[in-house]
Amino acid sequence: MLPSRSLTALVADPSSTVRLSLRAILQSFDIARIDTSSTISETRRKLLENKYDVVLCEFHFDAEESGQDLLEELREKKALPLFTIFIMVTGEASYPRVVGVAEETPDDYMLKPVQAGALSERIEKAFKRRQALMEIYEALNSKNYNQALKAAQQMMLVKSPYLADIAKLAANILMRLGRLEESATMYKRILETRNPAWAKLGLARVALRQGDKPTAEAAMLDIINQHLRYLPVYNQLSELYLSEERFAEALEITEQAIKITPHSLKRLQKAGQLAFSLGLADKAGEYLGRAVRLNGKAVDLDYRTIFHLALLQFDQGQAPDAASLVKQLGAKQKSDISGQDGLRGEWYGELAMATESIAKREPLAAIDVLRRLAGQVAALDFNFEFALDYLTVVDRLYADDIAPTLAEWVKPLALRFDTGRHAQELLMQRLAERPRLLQVLAAAGEHIAQVANDAAQLVVDGNFRAAADKLIEEGQRTHNNRLLAAAANAAAKSYQSLHEPLFKQQAEACLASMVPPDPSLAARIQAMLVADEAA
Repeated sequence: MLPSRSLTALVADPSSTVRLSLRAILQSFDIARIDTSSTISETRRKLLENKYDVVLCEFHFDAEESGQDLLEELREKKALPLFTIFIMVTGEASYPRVVGVAEETPDDYMLKPVQAGALSERIEKAFKRRQALMEIYEALNSKNYNQALKAAQQMMLVKSPYLADIAKLAANILMRLGRLEESATMYKRILETRNPAWAKLGLARVALRQGDKPTAEAAMLDIINQHLRYLPVYNQLSELYLSEERFAEALEITEQAIKITPHSLKRLQKAGQLAFSLGLADKAGEYLGRAVRLNGKAVDLDYRTIFHLALLQFDQGQAPDAASLVKQLGAKQKSDISGQDGLRGEWYGELAMATESIAKREPLAAIDVLRRLAGQVAALDFNFEFALDYLTVVDRLYADDIAPTLAEWVKPLALRFDTGRHAQELLMQRLAERPRLLQVLAAAGEHIAQVANDAAQLVVDGNFRAAADKLIEEGQRTHNNRLLAAAANAAAKSYQSLHEPLFKQQAEACLASMVPPDPSLAARIQAMLVADEAA
């Protein structure tokens, strides 16, 4: 028996015959409103614009992303309500193997042809599960994590067919609340009786939150060895490598994931962008070209992908095709209402136009663009990847007579983004043929390293105040994450030693200034500050 209130449903399938059939079955269940969609993009739009009680989604959409890809994307973005029942309906006999290794699993799946009685039974079963977990879901939706944990803990005291689901939710909530040891303990208890990849990955994520990146990395590599097709671990490991500017390893792990999901638009773009950043033009062209063919048109890809495609076309002497991509980038920026890329969409359009001006031997227009963007180096949206692309255009514009001006623009960028060996190597690779600019990059790296080393010695000597003052001054001036992280740590230790509220404020300010933020560092610093207050 389905709930008596009015229900809404979405049927997503490329076949009009299947859509009509499933719609008719749902109408027989007295579902009040039933929408349909025939493509992944249309399905994505409807799920973002509406809330549905039931979604019946095909796994295979011709050459597009799969229904599984869409499910993982929406769950990752928290765009699919927890109360929505998502059922994969597919003719793919191999789908059980796919869902068996996915972290973001549908509530159920059915193989075609679908019978009305079987679908009714599956939906009713899913509603029972949803109702059993609804108290946790409602608390999570309202971001009341303590209440969600309390509800989960109470449910675990009684016999339930959903105990594994409840335990997984509870462990994740504990991690979200920063109760890392308790979260780890729960994952370990689960692993004592079962061997799910998601519990192993949960332990690795706890290690990441605790700042133990080597342990987390080793654990994730071990998961890949044991659960080769478990995609979430590839995503998490890639994020770890990217956070440390280890682009070559991020590319390698992304390529492994692409072998499992060759039609993943997100992974193809990511691999192409990483290859471009590493100077692997042929490989970048291969992956980005596959993304274009998969999607059907370039304008729907992300800004960085279109920018890289345009540069590759210029390099291959395909000026008309490159110019078309530059125009598409501008059109995308004007029509983009999501704003998820912030100012970068506009900036990539400007970088692309600067590249076109250079190709046309009109350097003055490019100089104006790069000068304007140089003033944005400290902005939140000016991230490391954009910095690499900015330097790519600087390299194309380079001439000895404007080298001093280019050096002025490169210096603040180098001071902000030279956070260690991997970052420095990537920055220098962009300007490998420009010795005068390489000197600027090297000098910036030496300055950052010297400040960090001097402050470290002050910490060793027990002079936390001097270390904090030095690091805070340079961290705030350069916006360098390495210095800001060290400054937050030194300020927290100063607070523990001297008990002056100013140091607590400085530690929190440094953490807030880090772009991108470092959640594990923030958790550790906050624990230091709270522990001192408790003492």
